[in-house]
Amino acid sequence: MSDKREIIIAVDTGGTFTDALVTMPDGSFYAGKDYTDPERLEVSFFGAIADAAKKMNKSIGEVLTHAGQIIYGTTIGTNMIVADVPGPKVGLLTTKGVEDRLHLIRNRGIGLLKSEALHMIAAECPRPLISRRLIKGIRERIDSMGKEFIPLDEDGVRNAVKWYIEKEVEAIAVGYLWSFINPSHEVRTREIIKEMAPEVMVALSSDVAPTIREFPRFTSAIIDLYIGKALRGLLERIETRLREQGFTHPLLVMQAIGGVTQTKVVHPSTTLHSGPVGGLAGVEYLKGIYDIKNAVGSDVGGTSFDVTFCTERGEELLREPVVGRREIATPMREVVTIGAGGGTIAWIHEVTKSLLVGPQSAGAMPGPVCYDTGGIEPTITDADVVTNRIDPNYFLGGARKLNRDKAFAAIKEKIAEPLGLDVMQAAEGVINIVDAAMQATLKATLARKGFNPAQFTLFAFGGAGPTHCAGYSRGLGFQKVIVTPFSAVFSAFGECATNLRHRYEISPYLGVYDLPFDSVSARFKLDEITSLNAIPSEVPDKFNTSFETLEKRAYGEVAAEGYRREQVAASYEMLARYGGQAWELRVPIPVSRIKSIEDFKTIVRVFEEAYLQTYGQIALAPRGGIEIVTVALRVEAELIKPTLVKGDYMGEDPSGAKKGNRQVYFEGKWVETSIYDMDRLAVGNVVKGPAVIETWNTTFIVPPTFVVARDEYYNFVMQEL
Repeated sequence: MSDKREIIIAVDTGGTFTDALVTMPDGSFYAGKDYTDPERLEVSFFGAIADAAKKMNKSIGEVLTHAGQIIYGTTIGTNMIVADVPGPKVGLLTTKGVEDRLHLIRNRGIGLLKSEALHMIAAECPRPLISRRLIKGIRERIDSMGKEFIPLDEDGVRNAVKWYIEKEVEAIAVGYLWSFINPSHEVRTREIIKEMAPEVMVALSSDVAPTIREFPRFTSAIIDLYIGKALRGLLERIETRLREQGFTHPLLVMQAIGGVTQTKVVHPSTTLHSGPVGGLAGVEYLKGIYDIKNAVGSDVGGTSFDVTFCTERGEELLREPVVGRREIATPMREVVTIGAGGGTIAWIHEVTKSLLVGPQSAGAMPGPVCYDTGGIEPTITDADVVTNRIDPNYFLGGARKLNRDKAFAAIKEKIAEPLGLDVMQAAEGVINIVDAAMQATLKATLARKGFNPAQFTLFAFGGAGPTHCAGYSRGLGFQKVIVTPFSAVFSAFGECATNLRHRYEISPYLGVYDLPFDSVSARFKLDEITSLNAIPSEVPDKFNTSFETLEKRAYGEVAAEGYRREQVAASYEMLARYGGQAWELRVPIPVSRIKSIEDFKTIVRVFEEAYLQTYGQIALAPRGGIEIVTVALRVEAELIKPTLVKGDYMGEDPSGAKKGNRQVYFEGKWVETSIYDMDRLAVGNVVKGPAVIETWNTTFIVPPTFVVARDEYYNFVMQEL
């Protein structure tokens, strides 16, 4: 077996399948899949690795013994929040007078589908994770400057904890107003809880998300407890079995900020929506390999279509992410998601009698009709099988036969006959509608950000990504579309290609409101500021103290993971705005201390330039001065990465990989289509549509007017003629 320090295993749990990817030092890789069992995710974890090991002609024990790094991207937390899965009984201690804050929904329309938002008055509010009776108000108050205004009522805390013990509460979240500036009351409350009930889990909002705006801050603390027990239990079961099978290193967990961390320091809320971010990490890695400036990732899985961006601007983080219609304060990379995947259900609207696709999904169980496991609603996969785009005898390399007849009958009964269509027209209509929905999402997201598709390369992945990428990229004008041979497990590949990463934020809430400015250019006159005496003394003091606090926490956690300070790279950001504005702009900054007036002017200058680039000259508003609301620290340590080897050019002729021909339904008619074996296509081979390129875990559709070439990295580059 190869050098164990260079063998990487990544496992990614999806809604339908759990994927595993084993990458070897020589650049070879082995993919495995298992059906996701929501009740026993650890079984799916090891089942996927075992499937990959089987392809290596090894036992799972042999593979795990020689692995140097294992990464896990889990959806357990996301599923609990989105599906309202019952969690532990959680109580909340908050400032007296704001006990109803979480039940006064901040934005009723948040997270609604467009069709639901049109009838918002009829839409149900998301179920609170904590019932009102489990929220207790404590007399205390820290003011907006961080000063104690009302002392903490410790007797009130003890009475509340005693009541929680009687009610068998398993976890207590603590969220006081302005605690992110001065957490002393929350810290003392935790001490009291641990004195009285050491077995009760506690989360402080000032620890989990020490940032301004109490609604998402409180929600983040609650979610950390709500999913924490289940997540830690899952990770412990996996780690125990890994040790039993010879793996001696720490298990790494994928986070929503785009990096991994060890289980000993993972914060549960940072794992929410981490699965799609694995795909983004893969795009970032390949973007560097290809020296691409701007890239879009498009992930078509079993239940959803996820769009991610990787641009010259750097990483894009959501201001206040939404998980299951709940706003949280935990930083996340931006992922745009719609309900469109292989298991997405096609249906007829009972009033308009129009054909619709999604967002409902058949999931892993009962799955598409063609799976023959009890599904009765036609899905995208059923339409792909009926049109012969997917070979029903070659699903998962032939390990599972699909029932085309049942898929045909379901589309006929549920779609074709109600609409008065031919079955093939109905099946292609389902494909065209889902492709159009995915294309509309791509187009709208690009437009919202002011991006030109002609400046972007599109990466298509997920089990159904290669099957539909020609349809949803058609006419958008991307530079090119890249499909990798490991597209079906691309999120797992991305997890292999990322670094150990932590991100920390805190809100010092600093304001300098009387800066000189030029009313014509709307720019600050920084040359007129000659001394730190020109700004409030609390600004440099709190700015510096905030970064000292973040660094202490960051370097403490990476030390617990076995890294010295000099082994990690640090970068700094601030969320700032002009005085009087409601929302901040995220800006990278080159300094983490204000030790001189030049440091302050540098910070103001980079904010001004970023604001100008983002919103334009007309939006500059220097009259309000500047507010530094939040500062952020990111630390990162290099991990071993997969190797992509280059192949020799073997000519354009793909005939050596041709498997044969079959009739495939394209654009309203049956077309004689060439079928190719993906694994046998050589570097330089060119495949012109119509064609189907098959491998055991995905099917790559090349319609008429498209052409695909295999490049030197063994990836496929598709362009529209």
